[in-house]
Amino acid sequence: MNRWVHLTGYALLIFSSQVLWVTFSPITTDVAKDMGTSLGNVGTLAALFPIIYIIVALPAGRWLDSHFKIALTIGAVTIGFGALARLADPTSYSWQLGIQVVMSIGQPFIINSISAYASRYFPEKNRSMAISISSAALFFGVIFAMLFSPILYVLGGLTLVLTIFAIPSVLSMVWVLYTLAGAKTYTVTIKKEDTPKLSALLRDKFLWTLSGLLAIGLGVFDALSTWVEPIFDQYGIAGSTSGPLLALMIFSGIIGSIFMPSLVAKKDTRRAFIIIAVIVNAATFSAIIIWQWVPWIAFWLIADGFFLLAGFPIIMDWTEKQFRPSQLGTAIGFVMLTSHAGGILLIYLVKVLLSPPSLALGLLVFISILGMLLAVKLPKRQKPITDVLEKDQKII
Repeated sequence: MNRWVHLTGYALLIFSSQVLWVTFSPITTDVAKDMGTSLGNVGTLAALFPIIYIIVALPAGRWLDSHFKIALTIGAVTIGFGALARLADPTSYSWQLGIQVVMSIGQPFIINSISAYASRYFPEKNRSMAISISSAALFFGVIFAMLFSPILYVLGGLTLVLTIFAIPSVLSMVWVLYTLAGAKTYTVTIKKEDTPKLSALLRDKFLWTLSGLLAIGLGVFDALSTWVEPIFDQYGIAGSTSGPLLALMIFSGIIGSIFMPSLVAKKDTRRAFIIIAVIVNAATFSAIIIWQWVPWIAFWLIADGFFLLAGFPIIMDWTEKQFRPSQLGTAIGFVMLTSHAGGILLIYLVKVLLSPPSLALGLLVFISILGMLLAVKLPKRQKPITDVLEKDQKII
């Protein structure tokens, strides 16, 4: 089977993990009534994913490095069977909470493997595009759940929502398990004794710089996604408008995530792109503070989404180029751990500064400026791994 067909199954698994994460967020009020619980408890169903990600990220990464197929199998099975298990008792809060915990444990095994999957299943020339497609699936999963959870709920209640969302989850599980069982992989021959310890990897300044930048980028996006309605509401912009504005930003980011990483990798201009992304991010929130006309906001959010969200696959791709295949799971695990931690921190910082909204947006501008200071520390060109040569690659 073609490698791109296998990648479609893996991207669908990533998509499904995001859909299952965001399922309840757009219908929180209705779900709280159905389950007979509070809005805060329903919010916890989604909040579990980033919190548990922080705990599981590094162990999952280490396991992906040492037992890639087993680790990704765990991720696929938790998502596939977890989605089915939710149907057993859709309106039981305790049951849904338990299943969300299981699926949130599995998610890091899937997301942390983005670069490692590309490294193992694609030759060098195709890896940037493979990472781009996988990353776009992340954002597409979020926007799909945000758009279709309310529609499906109106049509058939919570049971229909969980049923429809289980379909791609089970399909992708079977698809990925089939891939892991038989697809040939590209790998690099590295002696076991040459694989560095975790402590050695975490002394890498480049890894810390990338982690800080992703924490800022995704942290800003998470904070905006969480508080976009209360921020814009204070400017007289209704929730029926703020939601589509955020959707425009995500759609733009999906387009950027698909097309920009390969182009940037080809020209080896990752550093320049990331610097532009943080500048556009700072300019976006500055522009919104100055003028709150909806078309003006839409223009800036579209531009910001294109650059900001495309930064995710570019950082994933740069990590794949910088670190050995035996390090990728751990490296990505650390990068994702810091990004989720940054997101949680920024969500609560913005909450404190919600009123007046200019304070919240001003904080995002300040964070973006910090991102500029980090971005200029990146090397201007990719520094390849000198002891891992393309000629050492073989198909197994």
